[in-house]
Amino acid sequence: MNFKNKPDTIVDNFCKGYHANDFSLRLYSEWQDKTIHTIGGPVTDGIQHNIIISLNPDVGTDSLRDYADWNIASVTNELKGCRLLLQKPVTLANGLPGYKAIFCWFPTEELRIYQEQIFVLAGTTGYNLTASFTKKTRKTLGPQVERMMLSFSPINPSPDKSPSSRF
Repeated sequence: MNFKNKPDTIVDNFCKGYHANDFSLRLYSEWQDKTIHTIGGPVTDGIQHNIIISLNPDVGTDSLRDYADWNIASVTNELKGCRLLLQKPVTLANGLPGYKAIFCWFPTEELRIYQEQIFVLAGTTGYNLTASFTKKTRKTLGPQVERMMLSFSPINPSPDKSPSSRF
């Protein structure tokens, strides 16, 4: 098919451009970015370590604490035997407020998993950064992973998507 001779009305029907790491495309207005990025780390102590970054557009609140509480409740309700070990406000390297939660659960009788999540709210967009560890890798890889997670920064938030610091 030769698109060179097609009228530009094909592009005119699109609402906005979408840009990702290695590509871009144009989206219709009823389509929404609900990206999940997985940053792969080493396989250590029997598990693949990752940082998973979930983007949640239009979260419906301007309170970071409400956004974090909703996510924490979801995790504790969905993961059988999950216990919340820690929750507290944190500050990202760029000065943005975040909220951290650490969970523990046993997916099998032999394996205990620790999961750290950091929640960030930039305007109406929520971000959830998640990393999982064993007891051993929480001590060995944990500090490095936490530094990477705290270096998170939304790129070029628009003026109406300024970071929220309300708890």
